[in-house]
Amino acid sequence: MTMMMYDMGRQYHAERVMSAGERRRADEQAGRMAAEVSRVWQRYLTRPARALRALRMPGVTISG
Repeated sequence: MTMMMYDMGRQYHAERVMSAGERRRADEQAGRMAAEVSRVWQRYLTRPARALRALRMPGVTISG
């Protein structure tokens, strides 16, 4: 198996030690991404529940 140029670059970045500032920025970026995923997930979970509550309102019927 041969190692391509981009593989060597990826290996270098995977093995090198990050500075304190780089670690802090990476942690902040991961936190922002996790917060956004959480917001999207919460919206996904609450919308179907609202739709089901609307169907249970008095006077609303489901026709098939």
